[in-house]
Amino acid sequence: MAECLSENYPVPLKRIGIRDSFGESGSYSALLDKYELTARYIVDAAKCLVGKID
Repeated sequence: MAECLSENYPVPLKRIGIRDSFGESGSYSALLDKYELTARYIVDAAKCLVGKID
């Protein structure tokens, strides 16, 4: 979806997800934090995208 959007409607885009790495075991909350998928990381990425933080 992101690829289609960026090719057809050039808008600022920030992909959020698990980077290419080996999976790990752990608690749900610990893994969300490790892979930067908590609400805090997502909000920071959105703010960065709209120029509110660096």
